[in-house]
Amino acid sequence: MYYETKDIVGGKEVVLNDPFTFRDHQAFFEIVSMIKNNNHRKIVFNLKDCDFIDSAALGMFVIAHDEASAKATNLFIKDARSNVKELMYAAKFDSLYHFE
Repeated sequence: MYYETKDIVGGKEVVLNDPFTFRDHQAFFEIVSMIKNNNHRKIVFNLKDCDFIDSAALGMFVIAHDEASAKATNLFIKDARSNVKELMYAAKFDSLYHFE
């Protein structure tokens, strides 16, 4: 996985590309650090080009949620592919993230 960030009104959009797996924990923790060290009101994870996530990736999204909650940052998942979205809904991520 690789990612890029874009400024949006009130925060950042993080565009994730390629499969997101355990091997990507270092890159994702850069994103978590960004959440922790800034006062963004909104973080959008754009998953349109992310075709697979594993259970470790789900865990990393939970860590991002924990950091964002401590900062009162709203988290969004945008444009998730159907297989990724189904997995996230099965794991009850709709209680942690807003889906667009």
